[in-house]
Amino acid sequence: MKPEVITSYEEIALLGAKVRRLYEDFNKKIPATSDLKRYIDLCDGIVEKFSTMEEKELVSVHRAQRLFSALVQCNENLQDLAEKAELNHALSQIAANSLDPRTPGGSHALNMIFELDFLQYIRFRGLEARLGEPDIVISAPFGNYFVVCKTINSFNNLSSNLEKGSAQITRNGFGVVALNLEPHICFEEPYKARSVFEVRTAIARHLETLYEGHKELINNHLSSGDFDGVTLQISCIAKIAESSTDLDTVTHNVYYSRPNVQSRDSHNRFDGFRQAMIGR
Repeated sequence: MKPEVITSYEEIALLGAKVRRLYEDFNKKIPATSDLKRYIDLCDGIVEKFSTMEEKELVSVHRAQRLFSALVQCNENLQDLAEKAELNHALSQIAANSLDPRTPGGSHALNMIFELDFLQYIRFRGLEARLGEPDIVISAPFGNYFVVCKTINSFNNLSSNLEKGSAQITRNGFGVVALNLEPHICFEEPYKARSVFEVRTAIARHLETLYEGHKELINNHLSSGDFDGVTLQISCIAKIAESSTDLDTVTHNVYYSRPNVQSRDSHNRFDGFRQAMIGR
C-alpha cells in the first residue's frame, strides 16, 4: 500500500521556512529555547543532513514535518477572520509549550497540534471543515457538525474530558468527540514492520485494549444524547520495509457509537461522518 501523502526532504526544508514566515506574518516571536525553534533548526539544511542523522533525529524531523504541514495548510485555507483568530491562538500555544508527545501531563500545544492535524485529516477525506468553536466545524448537509478534540494524557482524566466535550457540543448543536490517545503508545518509535497492515494491526489491538474498560462511560454519554459518537485515534511513526519512504506516519481511528442506546438521528449523523472518514 502506497502512502496517501509523500513529503520529500526538499519539501520539509521549505516547510520550515514557511513556518518562520507564518510567525512573522502573525507578528509572533519564536522563543530561542522553544521546541518549535528546535524543530525548525533541525529541518534547516535537512537535504544535506538527513543521510547522516540517527534514527531518533529522523523521528523528530518526521514530527516536525507533520506539525509544519498542518500549520501551513491551515493558514493557506483560512476562510474568515474568526478562523484566523483560532490559528493565531494555536500559534501562540505551539511556540510557548512543549511539543514532546510524552510530556508528563501533556501541554496545550499538543492538543492544538492534534486539533490542526485532525482538521487536515478531515479535509483530506473531502469534507469541508474549518477551525471554529468548539474546535472544528464541519459543513454537513443538515448544517454545522461540531468536533471537540481532546488529547488524553491520563485515563484518570477521561471522564472530565468527556464531560467538557459534551458541554462544548451541546452548547453548539450536534457533533462528535475526537480523542487522541497517542501519548499512550506502548512501543518505541519508529515501529519497525514489514507492511503498513502490520503496523495498523498493532495499533488497532493496542487501541482496543486502551478503551475496552471505558465503554460504559462512553455509552452513558451516548444514551444521554451528549454527543453522537467518539472517534479514538493513534498515530505512530513507523519504519516499513515495503515502503518507498524512510519513515511513515500510520494513523488508525476507531469510530464508536451504539445504535441500541442512542437515538436514530444521533446514530445516523455519526454514521454519515464515519462513512465519509473511512471513504465509503
